[in-house]
Amino acid sequence: MIVTKNIGLKPERQTMTVGNPVYLDAAKAPFSMHGLCEPYRRVPEDVAKNTSRDLENLGAMTAGGRIRFKTDSDYIIVQANITAADTFGQPQSSMLAKHGFNFYVKEGGVQKFGGIFFTYQGGDCTGFAEGRVRLKPGMKEITLYLPLFAKIDRLYIALREGSEILPPDDYKYKKPVVFYGSSIVHGVGATFASGAYPAVVSRMLDCDFVSLGFAGAARGEDAMINYIAGLDMSVLVYDYDHNAPTFEHLEKTHYAGYKRIREAQPDLPIIFATKVDYRPDVAGNEPRRRLIFDNYSRALAEGDKNIRLVDGAAIFPPDIREECTADNCHPNGMGYFYMAKAIGEKVKEFLK
Repeated sequence: MIVTKNIGLKPERQTMTVGNPVYLDAAKAPFSMHGLCEPYRRVPEDVAKNTSRDLENLGAMTAGGRIRFKTDSDYIIVQANITAADTFGQPQSSMLAKHGFNFYVKEGGVQKFGGIFFTYQGGDCTGFAEGRVRLKPGMKEITLYLPLFAKIDRLYIALREGSEILPPDDYKYKKPVVFYGSSIVHGVGATFASGAYPAVVSRMLDCDFVSLGFAGAARGEDAMINYIAGLDMSVLVYDYDHNAPTFEHLEKTHYAGYKRIREAQPDLPIIFATKVDYRPDVAGNEPRRRLIFDNYSRALAEGDKNIRLVDGAAIFPPDIREECTADNCHPNGMGYFYMAKAIGEKVKEFLK
């Protein structure tokens, strides 16, 4: 499709005028939206409200959301209306990860980092934000990653008038991998939105994904487990150990949640993961880890052949464990890469 003024929209505000930009609605074809259940939510509002107040807030943030397309435009403009953002929480995360956009360009079948659109406007970080990044000539496939801790109600992508825009190629694995878990699944500690480990796994394997990571708010609640059980997915990564408030809560919810999902989807590949910020000297860590190991063994004993386990305690190299974190808990870029390698290997087994 050729980008013309006839198909363009008139934004309420516009700071970019050089280069004949045409503004298009990022929620409409030929743009392809991924990781969201609707523009621009990760979880339906009724499910979020029936889970917790915290998840009601976080479920409307765009962590894991992506917009994909092809274009031969020599620049991209991203304009967003951010209605809410986490300005003071999660100080381990960069402002770019929390409120910014970044993108990858597919070259020779490989996703390569393309650039950033910084949306921080001062104050409460809400309202109008717009940025431009120049591109190499020729047709290329773009994946735009949406912020981890922002709520968006409008998103435009502008391209040069007369350029072409096409739908993206399908992911190699089109049915998404779903990641359920804590702030570490959400991406706290990442430099960019694309740095959370589910996004890294996606690029490694060329698979679609959905991030159901909720910072401090993944507790295996009935409403969320029931929602997950109904999703059409290729693999589920079950990684909420960290947010269970007590050992007793984890004991009550972990296996029960798994069984509810298994009953709904008897052949779904499921990966149990223990928390990556494991320290044997911290009271309670080993019993929680052992519980998940025991639940894995129990599932195997019951005949489940579509289950795997990733031991979070073994993911970071021991000699650089602290170097892999932003705060001795949440991973940094290096830590998320190690997580993606370990968990991605198990995902890969199932996808193949």
